[in-house]
Amino acid sequence: MLTVTVATASNQSRALQLLFSRFPIDEQLPRVQDALAAAERGSLSLEGLLLATESELPLGAALVMLQRDATALVWPPVLSCGSQNQIRTEDALMQEVCRRIDAAGIRRSQSLLIPDDHAEETLLTRHGFAYGADVFFLARVFNRLDSEINRVAPRENTGLAQHSVNKQCFGEVNRTRFANVIEESYRNSLDCPHLKNFRDGADAIESHKLSGQFDPENWWIYSINGRDAGVLLLNGHPDQNSVELVYFGVVPEMRGMGLGKTMLRQGIQLASHRNYSAMFLAVDSENHYANSIYSEFGFAELARRRVMIRISKDLARQ
Repeated sequence: MLTVTVATASNQSRALQLLFSRFPIDEQLPRVQDALAAAERGSLSLEGLLLATESELPLGAALVMLQRDATALVWPPVLSCGSQNQIRTEDALMQEVCRRIDAAGIRRSQSLLIPDDHAEETLLTRHGFAYGADVFFLARVFNRLDSEINRVAPRENTGLAQHSVNKQCFGEVNRTRFANVIEESYRNSLDCPHLKNFRDGADAIESHKLSGQFDPENWWIYSINGRDAGVLLLNGHPDQNSVELVYFGVVPEMRGMGLGKTMLRQGIQLASHRNYSAMFLAVDSENHYANSIYSEFGFAELARRRVMIRISKDLARQ
């Protein structure tokens, strides 16, 4: 009889081995060890690590991570060679994933796929997921000049120099301002535009805090002539000695003035000053404007992924 249960301490390693079995052979064991160590530290939850078995034989594994912001991250099923009925095993795992998502009141679930993995896309579609966007993962390694990037930056729109530009770090006193600018920056945005209808600025703040190490000193709100115009949110990843650009955006009325380049330039300078070795980010492949800026600042593509999204029925009706 096929059963799907949460992996226990005695078989977590086996379940993780299945999940990582698609990686190069020399990467698999280090990834399993890193995941177990992260779980031991409390920085990774394996409460949603699922193992499918039949007659005590492991057939497949999946992972769902429920987050405090009512979102979930889903690692689709990976099967062992012992699974004779692939669809049956995959569906059993995904049914348990979706049951846990719904029981927890999760509003939005997300899974990242290799763009040409049609089998996984078909599986997720069968269980209520839909295409969200194709994204590029980009990175930039810092060099010794980045702390002085003011004098080596790409030429910016000179129109911004004619205005008073100020910035403030994030705090409780300006939380609402941050939320409002984030929400305003969604209007007519080319970056995953159809995904942003499902959360407001306040939700986005809580979600962005969960990616890496949140430090309010690394979150900035920019104003032009006293009017809030844009935000730049950076989170550290000390284990990688890197910083993540989790979000930056400009309100529609302030676009075309060069503020985006100014924010990115100052973000690179800040991260370099704090001795991070690199910056990474994800961007919609269709956001040609943002991609051109990242290219101008020396970011290079690391990978491409397809974002699949599952929206709760209540949220979809809204």
